[in-house]
Amino acid sequence: MDRGQLPLCVDVLGPLVLRVHGHEVQVPGKRRRALLALLALEGERGISVDRLVDALWPDGPPDNATQALYSHVSRLRTHLGELSDRLERRPNGYRLRLAPHELDADAVQRLATSDVPAALDLWRGPALAEFAAVQELDAAAVGLEELRLQLVDDLLDTRLAAGEAGVVVATAEAAAAAPLRERTALLHVRALAAAGRSAEAMEAARAFRRRLADETGLDPSPALTELEQLVASGRVASGWVGRPVYARVSRPDAPMVGRQHDREEVLRLLGINGVVTVTGPGGVGKTRLALDIAADWADSPAVVVPLGAVARADRVEAAVASHLGLRLDGPPGPDDVAAALADRDLLLVLDNCEHLVEACRSLAVAIRRRAAGVRVLATSRVTLQVPGEYVVRLQPLPLPRDSGDIESLRRQPGVRAFVEHARRRSATFELDPGDAADLVEVLHRLDGLPLGIELAARQVAVMPLSAVRQRLDRALDLATGRQGPEDARQRTLRASIASSYELLGEPARRLLRLLGAFPGGVDVATVEALADGLGEPIDLLHDLVDSSLLVADAAQGRYRVLFIVRAFLSDLVTELGEAEQVRGRFVRRCVVVAEELCAASYTADEPEADRRMRAELDNLRAARDLARDHGDVGSLVAVTLLAGQMGTWRDLREIWSWLTQLADDPAVSDRPERVLVTSLAADAARLAGDFDTAERLADRAVALADETTEPADLAMAWSARAAVAHFAGDFAEAIALWLRAAEPPGRESGSFTCSAALAATYGGDVETARTLLDRATALMTGVGSPSQHAFLAYVEGEWRSPLGVEDPTPYYRRAIDLASRTGAHFVEGVARVSLAASQRRAGDLTSAAAGYAEMLRGWRRTGHRTQLWTTARNAAELLAAAGVVEVGALLLAAAEAAPGVAVVGPEIARYSHRVNVRLSDLVEPARVDAVRAEAAALGAAAVLDLAESGLRDVAGDDRGAEDRH
Repeated sequence: MDRGQLPLCVDVLGPLVLRVHGHEVQVPGKRRRALLALLALEGERGISVDRLVDALWPDGPPDNATQALYSHVSRLRTHLGELSDRLERRPNGYRLRLAPHELDADAVQRLATSDVPAALDLWRGPALAEFAAVQELDAAAVGLEELRLQLVDDLLDTRLAAGEAGVVVATAEAAAAAPLRERTALLHVRALAAAGRSAEAMEAARAFRRRLADETGLDPSPALTELEQLVASGRVASGWVGRPVYARVSRPDAPMVGRQHDREEVLRLLGINGVVTVTGPGGVGKTRLALDIAADWADSPAVVVPLGAVARADRVEAAVASHLGLRLDGPPGPDDVAAALADRDLLLVLDNCEHLVEACRSLAVAIRRRAAGVRVLATSRVTLQVPGEYVVRLQPLPLPRDSGDIESLRRQPGVRAFVEHARRRSATFELDPGDAADLVEVLHRLDGLPLGIELAARQVAVMPLSAVRQRLDRALDLATGRQGPEDARQRTLRASIASSYELLGEPARRLLRLLGAFPGGVDVATVEALADGLGEPIDLLHDLVDSSLLVADAAQGRYRVLFIVRAFLSDLVTELGEAEQVRGRFVRRCVVVAEELCAASYTADEPEADRRMRAELDNLRAARDLARDHGDVGSLVAVTLLAGQMGTWRDLREIWSWLTQLADDPAVSDRPERVLVTSLAADAARLAGDFDTAERLADRAVALADETTEPADLAMAWSARAAVAHFAGDFAEAIALWLRAAEPPGRESGSFTCSAALAATYGGDVETARTLLDRATALMTGVGSPSQHAFLAYVEGEWRSPLGVEDPTPYYRRAIDLASRTGAHFVEGVARVSLAASQRRAGDLTSAAAGYAEMLRGWRRTGHRTQLWTTARNAAELLAAAGVVEVGALLLAAAEAAPGVAVVGPEIARYSHRVNVRLSDLVEPARVDAVRAEAAALGAAAVLDLAESGLRDVAGDDRGAEDRH
């Protein structure tokens, strides 16, 4: 857009410039210019007076600092002319209102995803260079320069993928300008290789490796080694090395006071080391600092794993894999996670490690050894003791020595934190001279711990500071009266939490003690259930949120108890003798929630059930663990079965493992649910592509059945056997078994009949398929979930596709739309594959290639191995047809060697979208063995990476993006 047409423009990407209605306005004086830059960069959030004073007078503010600041603000309003109302006075500071694009740095952020060249054109020189003496602006300059380098790399990547002339020179210039930046070095190596200058590419890679070692003592990430191997073998492609996309970390909704030096130190250490631990006492602000850093992290994606919801050490890797979107076979170990991250660049924040130190240490060591592109930022009350670990110890905020000078007191970090927190609860709060002594006493009693300060500050909305001090005294007395080697700061933090807790009425306390058992938080329905008999649930909920003992996520409609508060409540319920009662209420509620979710998943409410299921996963996991540990087999079975029935078409691989583990648990061998457990476990094994286990468990389910067994309990066993037969190409057997599964009327009857219709279609019996499809449609009319109707639409498309009498695309698109809205990623995935196959048959290679690339990535993410390698075989044929024969041959060789891949032959290929292609069709017979050996040496992951890159190259100018998204 033309920023010259905007009413107000502030440019910081070069010398500071202010324009009002297109006319440049001179802003004299270094402090006034710094004030404008600070306000512009902070935007809607605004800046407190204390923070502005500290920033503008870094060597110590004058006695009249507040008045001096006001003078600069007044003059800045004059510079703004008729737009002076944009500079607003707020209760605790000032804010400059800027519309989108009015700040050039904001315009860059908005253009970065759509027009990188236009974004780079906004730089007129080094950002904020004139403000090196202003700490906040100097730190912002570092972030903006990193953003510029990232955009330069993005533009070079795009030019390289397009095969643009001159890209070798451009990458060489960029690498010279940033000699220690790995991504830029990789781009230069790729550009040289793509230009046929392999020897120079190898030398450039070696030079970067030497330079990095000489100047930093570090080794490059495995990505450089992988690229060198590809260059050496002549297989490097211009689009090599993709990057996963993660949601941006949200900035913590709380003031960051007194932590600028710590923040800069953590950023400096992360720049030179793979593992940094922020440690200190509970409540000192470790999590807040880590989230603030992650929110601004620009060098690579940032992912935060909150380990407070993880109760057991053997669950750490699963939690990390889940947050990173990794789908690993079986329970993952540290090396499994590290290997999956070997080619990634990201900041991994492990938050709240103190109760899982050994597990976090093992994971960090494995990542440091195998995934050099990953930076680990841990928060923990104790260090992880990782070799080479850098530790930043957060200290409590400095405490004021006396309360005599109110202006000096207001500038103290601890006081500023208290005031900012108090104003969030009561916007008109002001620190009066008469309150100074009470506040100093409170801060000393809290030992300067930020969490304690926050909890105490929020009480000023309902009582004077003197009362806060008195209540804090009583809570401290109770805490310090405990025996044992407890850390003094922890006792102080307990006092702060206890102070807030004691402000609650007894009904709210009882409810909070129950809520503390839920590591994944709760929704309103659970609050209402737990509050039954205690009072009005919503009123109690408001009391807990207002007390800061319950955190509200309004967007998601969920509420969680902070980890440290959960620890306090855990001790409390033990002291009160309520631990068993609380545990029982928690497990029983989780069973009820699982029942509700399972029932809703078969109705039109399935999308909401899917969202809620994913939100409740931490609770269900904890309930299963508690039930097992306490011998409550009934609850263990109930939660597993109910969750398992939702997992069939979803990427909830963890639930599949719950089922297979439970099926082999002796504790269920004499349970009445044993047949259903084994049947569902058979289907879970089938989903994971383990057909041998699926058959074994299905046979066991049949053997366990007796005259008391409900026919519906065996349905999933017959379905699992049917699916195995289907993928083996025995369609007659598959039809018979699926119809047997559909015999007892039930929620899955329509889906089973639909599956039988699919088998009939692939077997070439189109008349039988039509009859079964009509029957399935009748069974689902007016009933069933969106995902079941999505599957029906998909099979309709499959029936029409080989006949050639009607375009199947609308049916595939309907299936994709319905499935994507309900979290049924399996149905969405098979429909996307069929859509791509239809596009391939129609000769639209670019759209088909885009679709296959997306689904190879999708199947890898969700863990559906059979679908992955069936799709890979189709993609291999397309790559060969598009001229990328070597990569296609490697992909086909890897698919042939993979277990569980669907059987295909000429007849099956005729009536389905499975492609019948052999390795000897792509390469000379004499080279078949060599290609298989090469694919085995590279490994499946590397071959799939090459295939995705090759498919993206074939897709060209992003045609097919509509289908991918």
